[in-house]
Amino acid sequence: MRMSTARAIRVLLVSHDDTLTRSLEREGFEVHQVSESEDVYNLVGELEPDAILIRPDSPTRDSLEHLASQSCKHPQPTLFLHDKLPQELRQQALSLGVSSYATAELTPTALRSLIEISIDHAKRLQAVKRELTRNQKTLAERKQIDQAKRILWKDHGMNEEAAYKALKNMAMNGRISVADAARKVLESKEKQA
Repeated sequence: MRMSTARAIRVLLVSHDDTLTRSLEREGFEVHQVSESEDVYNLVGELEPDAILIRPDSPTRDSLEHLASQSCKHPQPTLFLHDKLPQELRQQALSLGVSSYATAELTPTALRSLIEISIDHAKRLQAVKRELTRNQKTLAERKQIDQAKRILWKDHGMNEEAAYKALKNMAMNGRISVADAARKVLESKEKQA
């Protein structure tokens, strides 16, 4: 079953394999073929592919590191298509963020499914990372608010409810968030110390 998208899935193929390119194009992919010696890092930034396929004769650690560093800036799944990849290189690739390994002899339909699943998985992983970042920020803000309330309890003899109300009033008067008001209380306390 093909994904319904507004545009064709864009694939960057790091290999000079015209047969694979034609197979992918017949499956509806937009394929950009490059060699490992080309500036893959900049091409990823320019092309913004949905997935990267590597069909290496003998990939180098440097090429893997370049792909890993670009993946931080332009996250997308990177799939290795290989018949026999040495264990050491597989371990290096995994540690650098390669998403998937597959035999180089997949049928075009199976390869399409693998690419689509990898793209979907990458999108879900990015959503989880965004949610984790939001939750970490919320937790950090909650800790700052609690610290600021404790300062107000001790320095001004307030109870917890009154301290929180004071923070809310500071936030309203300053047209800032309660977390920003808490940071101001903490900064003020640090200056006094």
